[in-house]
Amino acid sequence: MLSRWCRLGLREALGSWLRVRGRSAEHVSFAVRRLAGVVLAIYLVVHIVDISTLLLGEHAYNTLLQVFASPLGLVFDIVLWALLVLHGALGLYSALVEAGLFLERRKLLLALAWAAALFFIAVGVVVILYVMG
Repeated sequence: MLSRWCRLGLREALGSWLRVRGRSAEHVSFAVRRLAGVVLAIYLVVHIVDISTLLLGEHAYNTLLQVFASPLGLVFDIVLWALLVLHGALGLYSALVEAGLFLERRKLLLALAWAAALFFIAVGVVVILYVMG
């Protein structure tokens, strides 16, 4: 895999994740799950850094909390929730298929994973807006 990245170049390899034309719904779902996983991993690092602002004092931490309480922070929470749900639902789909379960009904299972993800994203958005908005 690493040799492929070196041969293609990192930019082209990452760009190939997002090409959807002519690809199956399973391939697109895998790319969405992979991208969501990368963004969630980056968020984890950012979250550790933002918690460490406590070491800089109460004023620095409270300033950061004001950013998270702003409308931009609200959008960030909604996007984060959507990525988390998509990564989880599509990951569950992949785990079931890799375990050999529901192979004859893969397309239906994938449609159910997307439907469940969209439902839970919508519920989460309503809750986030109600609690924080």
